[in-house]
Amino acid sequence: MLPLKRVKVLVPRPIGQADDFSNKLIELGAEPILFPLISVEAINKKEVKSTYEATAFDWIIFTSSIAVQFFFNVVKPEDVTTKIAVVGTSTKQEIEKLGLKVSFIPSAATAKKLVKEIPLNKGEKVFIPRSKIAGTAIVETLKKRGVLVTELSTYNNVPVDYTQEQIEEVLAQNINVITFTSASTVENFVLLLRKYKIKLGAQHIVTIGPSTTAAAQKMRLEVDKTAETHNVDGLIEAIESMYK
Repeated sequence: MLPLKRVKVLVPRPIGQADDFSNKLIELGAEPILFPLISVEAINKKEVKSTYEATAFDWIIFTSSIAVQFFFNVVKPEDVTTKIAVVGTSTKQEIEKLGLKVSFIPSAATAKKLVKEIPLNKGEKVFIPRSKIAGTAIVETLKKRGVLVTELSTYNNVPVDYTQEQIEEVLAQNINVITFTSASTVENFVLLLRKYKIKLGAQHIVTIGPSTTAAAQKMRLEVDKTAETHNVDGLIEAIESMYK
């Protein structure tokens, strides 16, 4: 018997990034309900290539698989000889798909762990391509360590707006599990609920990692499961664990 037969799972990932997750859910018998909460737009395309090529960086840090995709849309993998650090196994997988090696991944998929554990020396040069709305914790902490940081916004997370009727129509499908894969998806979802004064029912909430869980808890959502492996496979394993 399929382990997730007839389990309805809300998938809020951006259009074009939900296929892998949805297909794996279907293979396990689940019914994915696609409900993109953010769209992702490339910005500063010309600056990405020129900034990276202008300095002999010692490290480049990717905090998400989306950051990887937008960076390598303009920079060829064979032109990257810099050591690469990533947050999370899904980001690591994106790098390895390009035939590149990840030199460092922290013990947990959080910015706090990365800046604490990454083996950087004072005076080393680091490039961080990132979201326009990303926090400043990584940059500020690395600078305190004496690291020379260059950061550049390479993409922007744009909230997707819905009418009250559209949201109620989605939630009326008797969803069993709501998944969140980033803080941005959490924040937009909760803001939409508050905007229309819509209350959730008894759905389980599962997140892809501790940073997303922290964002959900900050927005006063009760998280049932946090994926132990911080990628799509880990997210699915967390869902499966609730239906054994």
